[in-house]
Amino acid sequence: MDTLERRVRASVIHSLRDTSRVPPTAAIAASLDESESAVSAALRALADEHRLVLIPGTDSVWMAHPFSAVATDFLVRIGDRHWFANCVWDGLSILALLGDGTLDTHSPASDELIRLHVSAGKVLGDTLVHFLVPARRFWDDIGFT
Repeated sequence: MDTLERRVRASVIHSLRDTSRVPPTAAIAASLDESESAVSAALRALADEHRLVLIPGTDSVWMAHPFSAVATDFLVRIGDRHWFANCVWDGLSILALLGDGTLDTHSPASDELIRLHVSAGKVLGDTLVHFLVPARRFWDDIGFT
């Protein structure tokens, strides 16, 4: 990862952390005093390196783990703030990074609400989490994973 890629990735992660959104490429470029084409190239390189995921066919960020830049069924809440995650693993990672809160999702079998609480860094809740895809295969199809 070169210096520009590092700066672009940091900008994306900080934006997701602070606002739950990723600004358009032009806004990232302006904030970093770089050209839009250089930022687009950096985003594509970061995607090639599996450091983030772009929405297919675009330069728009889809995922910058553990954050999702698009709405998902994994909603993380801390106080009055919220973020979307890509899966339970990422939702719990957001809570590990940012503090105690809740992770809401739904059972794929029954559509029943599943709520996990994190308090004092411990996961609380009466549920079982199953990871369908082994970690070594996550990038085979990261959108499915």
